[in-house]
Amino acid sequence: MADSLLKAGPETIWSASPTPFLADGSLDVVSLGRVVEQHLRLGVTGLFLAGTCGEGPLMTNGQRVELVCHAKRLAGPRLHIAAQVSDTSAARVCDNISRVQDAGADSVVVAPPWIPGFCKRDFVRRYFLEAIASAQVPVGIYILKTPADSGLDLKMWAEIVTHPKVRFVKDSSASEEYVSLLAELKKKRPETLLLTGYEFDVLTAAAAGYDGALLGSGILIAGMIRRALHALAAGDRATAEAWQRRSNEFLWDLFGKDLNVWLGGLKYALVRLGIFQTAFLHLSYPLSPADRLRIDAALEREQELVLPQKP
Repeated sequence: MADSLLKAGPETIWSASPTPFLADGSLDVVSLGRVVEQHLRLGVTGLFLAGTCGEGPLMTNGQRVELVCHAKRLAGPRLHIAAQVSDTSAARVCDNISRVQDAGADSVVVAPPWIPGFCKRDFVRRYFLEAIASAQVPVGIYILKTPADSGLDLKMWAEIVTHPKVRFVKDSSASEEYVSLLAELKKKRPETLLLTGYEFDVLTAAAAGYDGALLGSGILIAGMIRRALHALAAGDRATAEAWQRRSNEFLWDLFGKDLNVWLGGLKYALVRLGIFQTAFLHLSYPLSPADRLRIDAALEREQELVLPQKP
């Protein structure tokens, strides 16, 4: 069952999947089937849908529900389907939770509210804890480093992630302080699946006791990062670091050294590999001819790893 994929264990890889759209912005269900199969080829066990990389905040509620429904139908029990439900208030998050639960999500993921500059501590506590209480499926928490005046400091995060209904955590803080705190909390609650979202350095978190990674580019780099984590678990730090460097070089080719083409580069690559039909995205990350040439070269170089043949 998909819920069994929530069990904490070494070398776990989840993917914060990009969403395939048709040229008119509607959901590309045909490509979504290829998305599922691509992740299975790379050893991914969980799909995190409608997050930032999935452009969830830019979708209508109806389209997010459609995405979850089709993804669960296509994946069945082979992948754990988690849906991000973040919004601007606890009431709206609770409504989103109800919708994606009915659509078949195996779990829901709550990230900070989309209006952090207006948030205070009591609002943040209600936002998370009321949402968590309303869920009838397991809950994941998506940690981002937020301004101190938003009320989401380390003490508040500790209160949120130790809630009994929280089953997994994605930590995208890229902060040594956060890694240290969460690793200590993990020791007290070993059943919590703790995943790093910082794909440019999964090894620091893994060495601290994290179970693995939840990657925004997992649809392409999951195989490289899985090899890095496997080498680290075997005590071969040099090989682990070599795989991390290889993954980083590939990502810089996709995104640009300053990440200036980010999701545009990723979607272009997915079209070139035949996984997506179009590179439509709501956000504006246009590619130059030089960007396309660089990405094409990277895909040719790493084709066997990013698009492995089925066994």
